[in-house]
Amino acid sequence: MNSPDLGADPAPLAATPVLNPLQHGLALFQATPPDHAHAARWFRAAADAGDADGLAMLGLCQLEGLGLPADPVQARSLLELAAARGSAIGHFQLGRALLTARGGPGDEERGLWAYVAAAAQGHAEASFNLANCLHAGVGCLPDRLAAKALYLRSRALGCPLRPQGVLVQQRELKVVRALAQRFADPDQLLYLVRERQQELALLQAIAQPQPRNSRGTTETRLRPWRLAAGVVAAMAGTLGQYLRPGSGDAGPTTINF
Repeated sequence: MNSPDLGADPAPLAATPVLNPLQHGLALFQATPPDHAHAARWFRAAADAGDADGLAMLGLCQLEGLGLPADPVQARSLLELAAARGSAIGHFQLGRALLTARGGPGDEERGLWAYVAAAAQGHAEASFNLANCLHAGVGCLPDRLAAKALYLRSRALGCPLRPQGVLVQQRELKVVRALAQRFADPDQLLYLVRERQQELALLQAIAQPQPRNSRGTTETRLRPWRLAAGVVAAMAGTLGQYLRPGSGDAGPTTINF
């Protein structure tokens, strides 16, 4: 009778896959039908392990009452913390909470910049919501060309949402495409939105009617117009489309949303 070879190496055991709490929670959250209760438990485990996106998803569950009792105040605290840790989901959901005054006072401007931060990280829905804000002037001055570029950007990122009745006109096409390309760079997006808002605010200030003062000198009366002319010249490359009379509408292009 042959004895077993005790010196032989045992057969290797199959490696046990390591569960990612965030990914497991997202799979349950997005399932059909979703299992929010178990998803929330996995998000809590991810948050406890230091995952900022897990913390953000836990905050979303609390904000909407998905899988656990709704607690908007606690949810907003979690979203603030997740955003501070750099989570794109945290920035996006915090923007929603700030713009809708859920879990605390509303703050349209902060909500807008929370969307900017998320959009700069490639968050598709944040890019779409940021475009909505810029188009309507929520938390900012209206900037419809930037809005159209961001709608285009959100579509490229896979956002299924579409704005109603927003079309890129032929005369806008070049600018919108150029802006959409620049918005794809995270640093450019943040810089461009801020720069355009500052320039629009300056243009708006210049456009305000000046109080009449019969005693003012000719130089005093001409100074605002000279300043305006200088601003127009300086901004022609960035916001020049706002400073020229509109050409005849060429109709929608093949790029429509």
